[in-house]
Amino acid sequence: MRLVLCAVSTIALSGCSWLGGYTSEGYQSYNKGQAQSGAYAYNQGGYQNSASRCQIQSPQQPIPRGCDPASVTLATSAYGASNNYGATNGFPQRPQFGQPTQTSGSYGSHASVANQQGSNYRRQKSALRKPKFRGTLSLGGEKSFSGDAFDYADFPTIPATGLPSDPTINYIPNVYAEGSTSGSVASGQTVTTNYTAGPRDAASPLLYDRKTAKSKSFDDVWSTPARIAIGGEYILSPKNTVFVNAAYSAAEGKSGTAASVVATLFRTETTQAYDDMNMADGPASVNTFFIPDEEIATFSADFSDMKRYDLEVGARHYFNPISKSDGLNTVTPFVSASAGASHYNAVSYKTDQKQRFYEQAFNDPDGESTQFYNIDGQETKVELYDSQWVPSGQLNAGVEWQVTPRTGLAFETGVRVEGARKYSNDEKGDTNIAIPFTIRGSYNF
Repeated sequence: MRLVLCAVSTIALSGCSWLGGYTSEGYQSYNKGQAQSGAYAYNQGGYQNSASRCQIQSPQQPIPRGCDPASVTLATSAYGASNNYGATNGFPQRPQFGQPTQTSGSYGSHASVANQQGSNYRRQKSALRKPKFRGTLSLGGEKSFSGDAFDYADFPTIPATGLPSDPTINYIPNVYAEGSTSGSVASGQTVTTNYTAGPRDAASPLLYDRKTAKSKSFDDVWSTPARIAIGGEYILSPKNTVFVNAAYSAAEGKSGTAASVVATLFRTETTQAYDDMNMADGPASVNTFFIPDEEIATFSADFSDMKRYDLEVGARHYFNPISKSDGLNTVTPFVSASAGASHYNAVSYKTDQKQRFYEQAFNDPDGESTQFYNIDGQETKVELYDSQWVPSGQLNAGVEWQVTPRTGLAFETGVRVEGARKYSNDEKGDTNIAIPFTIRGSYNF
């Protein structure tokens, strides 16, 4: 009977609440009184977690069918104040449905956990969207340190003419002999001066003392090649990628001495006296002077420009970062390997000859600017290489700097090996081994 009276009194005192006219203060006061017992809060929470069909397990779960959004509650695994559930008097928290991907953060002590879970969810979702492809643009060059671009031993004759490629073979020093005569028979004396060149040892089989006809390295023939490349890179995993590049390289041809001849210069003075009958008056007197080890002829070669197209495929492996700051400004070392093919244009060179003034060497030994002259008509064009493909490959190491989430900058160097080219006489030349140096920019798509 006492319970009935209490129930009637409660209904009478809170009659306005049944009509929807109750105030939030009154409702909270009511809840507070009920929550003090602890049992009601526990039972209410347990009921809501187990019985309500309009309950969701996570903020990302859709609204159950047939439920008013305002009546949907968020279930938690904790009960009562001991698990921070009683912070809102034992009632489940209501999520905000205006933003289905995250909770508001304005509901109870569990909101921060929900936000963290939502953040983790978003990070996992972003991880699935990590870029798989990036484009690259590279600039660089290379320095050859092994192999000859031109060797007389491999290219002994010129295919077009059949003549020796070494111009010193057919060189005859005394073709360029000089001389003069002073006085006359009528005056009673003549002095004839001859300037020649030859071996110091008269018994030598050569027409001069020695020659130099050295091979030319790739660096002797061309300037440092400049290279530009574009490519694409596919990201297999956080540490491994594969790439393909297309590149263009160019270098200016150099000009320099290809061969030279060293000989001994001779000046021979022959003096002859004549009598009144214009007859030789006794034997002539001969005086000889010489200058040893003089360069008497040089042959230069002016090489054409080099143009090269490269195609390569390769793989790159990244190590752990050596400098890291929240994913940005990360510096990561890496190694890479690639193989491909390179196409070269045809290469030729022009030769010309400079000859020493024999007389000038005696009369003005310090006048270097006037001691050589060009031989007209001696310029010859020689086809050295035909256009062709050669295999190539390289190993690189470097570091990559993640400038922004989408862009990176890498610096790399290594060793590049290129197959030997064939001369125009079908003889194979040398393998070119070079050190490349590259700066590479990348953009994630």
